[in-house]
Amino acid sequence: SEASAPAPSLQHLRLAPNKVTPHDFLAGEMLVLFEAAAGYALFKLSDKGALKNVDNLKKQFETPEAASKMVKLKAFKKFKDTTKALKAATAICEGKLDKNLEKFLQKKGPKEGKTKLAVMDSKLGNLIKKKTEIQCL
Repeated sequence: SEASAPAPSLQHLRLAPNKVTPHDFLAGEMLVLFEAAAGYALFKLSDKGALKNVDNLKKQFETPEAASKMVKLKAFKKFKDTTKALKAATAICEGKLDKNLEKFLQKKGPKEGKTKLAVMDSKLGNLIKKKTEIQCL
């Protein structure tokens, strides 16, 4: 089900630092996966130009209004109940790919080769890439 979600905080946009270059951010479309207690959210990065100056990146997410200029909600998958939420959180903590997340990404995630998915946890990004062939940063 689609619904609105809060703008992500900067801490949820951290990426695997040893694998990301400025060119990665600026080439093609970028989606950001946000895992929250309520469900999974996919945001589309709308202003890649702002990423050219990494020093100002934190400023771009200081307020919900500023963050909404950087990212737009593309899709949201709400957990059906607390059991599903706990199962999803446990899978992420254990370095596993939750089946509901896999289905969500296959349905709503990147479809084109130039579209990348930014994921906070590099291990989760590797699992997503292995299971779905989605290019993750």
